[in-house]
Amino acid sequence: MTPHPRVGFTGYYGMRNFGDDLFGVLCSTAARQYWNAEPLLVGPALDGARARAMWPAALPAQMYGAPGAMGKAARVIGFMRGLHASDVLVMGGGSVINARESFRKPMMLSAVRRNRVQLAAVGVSVGPFPDAASESAAAAFVSQFSYLSVRDRRSYELARRMGLEHIVHEGRDLAGLLRTVTPVHAHPAESGRQKSVARIGIAPCRYQVRADHPAPTPSQWHDAVVHAVTQMASRAPLEVEIFSLNGHPQHGDEAMSGQLRQRLRERGIATDLHAYAGGDPLGTVAAIRRCDAFISARLHGAIVAYLCSVPFAIVDYHPKCRDFADDIGLPPDLRISKGNDDSAAFMHVVEALLNDDGARARLSPDVYAQEAQDIFQCAPWSIPSTIHTHASTAPAQ
Repeated sequence: MTPHPRVGFTGYYGMRNFGDDLFGVLCSTAARQYWNAEPLLVGPALDGARARAMWPAALPAQMYGAPGAMGKAARVIGFMRGLHASDVLVMGGGSVINARESFRKPMMLSAVRRNRVQLAAVGVSVGPFPDAASESAAAAFVSQFSYLSVRDRRSYELARRMGLEHIVHEGRDLAGLLRTVTPVHAHPAESGRQKSVARIGIAPCRYQVRADHPAPTPSQWHDAVVHAVTQMASRAPLEVEIFSLNGHPQHGDEAMSGQLRQRLRERGIATDLHAYAGGDPLGTVAAIRRCDAFISARLHGAIVAYLCSVPFAIVDYHPKCRDFADDIGLPPDLRISKGNDDSAAFMHVVEALLNDDGARARLSPDVYAQEAQDIFQCAPWSIPSTIHTHASTAPAQ
């Protein structure tokens, strides 16, 4: 390996999803800091990412994330360029070790067989898999990696059972690097805001309820939160900011978020819409930080609120949401799940977030952020001078 390895990061970057774009920014910055690497971003350029983007700046970024044959062709071309330019190719963040087929996998394995690149994954989750055959296929793929850092305890235990114990590291979500790699400060415009008016952030998600993970439908919890916020507003002034954290034209949340904003406005509640359109995830981090409470169905809305010390509740619609909540010791009453999704439950949630200092996860965000550095420090390419030792703090059971 050269003193300044070329490290390409691949993921769902450039698809107008806040969490995925945030991964790209954090990975590129951390690679410079902890690996003395020259980072490459397999996708369009992102604000805040000190990395060379593999998608030509002369072409519109929207083309890369577009649906249909044109969008897929753009992603294949971008991936080929990134793979060719990298000494190490890293799957950076997300639920990417799964049963889904991808054009990337055969290309990655071919490059490894020809000794052209090393493979790794950081800040990812593993599974769950629908059957043993899918799990076995994923294990065979990841066994070709040099390093695997997973973001939750369940993924770590599953990876070990899959025979990956020689490469797997029990890490944290990449968003945990926010505090140490790319600190985000309060927006200067906030100095004049009336702090007596509470600001509640709400981040919907256009999800389908899974058979293996019962959860309220989006419409069920939207009805409940509208009723709860309306009741709270009748007692004390408040304002709401709806966060559309996925701006993809097919899979995004903007239409749903706009409807939720309209419903609250019709009830006389001051409500704004923050729509993430891609390219600047750190601007959205700053907007979340300005909230006094946050209710999120988007996993990375919840994780960023947690890291910014904003009291939050999470809509537990997917195993990855429960994995995060379990790992940080989030109290059960701050998890919106099937059976805990009516108006009374949301009244309790909103009141607890705004008024109860005890409405917090048991694991400190400071500890989570400290441990997140190990995602990069434990990799084979880490610079020895950046490695530190600290007490490992497991979340309370």
